[in-house]
Amino acid sequence: MQKVHKKTHVLCLRFSALGDVAIASVVLKAYARDNPEIHFTLAGPGLLAPLFEGIPNLSLLPVDRKQPLGKILRNLWQVRPTHVADLHSVIRTFLLRSALFLCGLPVVYLHKGRRSRRRLLRNPAGSPALMPIYERYARTLGKLGFTAPSLVPGNTISLERGPWKKVGIAPFARHRGKQWSTSRMRQVANLLAQEGTLVFLFGGGEEEIRQMTEWTRDNSHIRLATESGKGFDTELSVIKSLDVMISMDSANMHFASTLGIPVISIWGATHPKAGFYGWRQDPRWAVQLPLDCRPCSVFGSKPCRKETYECMENLTVEQFLSYVRSL
Repeated sequence: MQKVHKKTHVLCLRFSALGDVAIASVVLKAYARDNPEIHFTLAGPGLLAPLFEGIPNLSLLPVDRKQPLGKILRNLWQVRPTHVADLHSVIRTFLLRSALFLCGLPVVYLHKGRRSRRRLLRNPAGSPALMPIYERYARTLGKLGFTAPSLVPGNTISLERGPWKKVGIAPFARHRGKQWSTSRMRQVANLLAQEGTLVFLFGGGEEEIRQMTEWTRDNSHIRLATESGKGFDTELSVIKSLDVMISMDSANMHFASTLGIPVISIWGATHPKAGFYGWRQDPRWAVQLPLDCRPCSVFGSKPCRKETYECMENLTVEQFLSYVRSL
């Protein structure tokens, strides 16, 4: 009887955060295109499935992080992987990859560069830029012997000079150190709308939607990006139509980056050189105050050392708009 060769199937683990999963989608698309004989599956948040569509040998396996590990493991095993790449490297994925390793599968995992991160936070001004996270993902997959020659930053995404017809604004961020005042973001939205620009607001959750709905009453040119109940694919369709996205260091920056949309991003406690800047975004589009204490956090979750958050509080609407108009 002729021996049946099992098709290579690489299972990648990345359960959160949404922005990191979006970056992983860029990497995995390149690997899938460059290796059409190999199937790649990312186990992660089902919400982001549209980012993994359009390539036959790439898919997303929805994972509910609230489920018991045993159930998640059974779901992972059902896709019949031949290789495992842990692109998350947290306790939960460590336990899962260990179980899969004991089942005989080759396993590799992400090295986060924690030592380099600590060095950066101890000496923000004097430390070099860290390796971009997309490159860390690629190096992890490279340990399995796979390559993706097409995964190169290449030319930066182009930004047309304004005035713009459609602008997206993502006025929220998860952590205090990443948050620019929503009142200032609202002023930016109003000023753009008064110039005739259609402004689309991006956010999720009842409170964020309530706030953004209030903004839409300011000007008919300010609109919600998606109506309640519409899927993530609808939101992506709106992003694709934008001339530019304005956001902080948040998931929407990465969503727009994956779709080739330029992003003007506002940075506070975090910094582009920590490795989480948008894919192919021009460094000149990162709006940030030149403070020696930045970055004080890689993810923005740590409290301000000075307790002032001056990296965000001292950035005025006038400064932001002046910078934007100079691009």
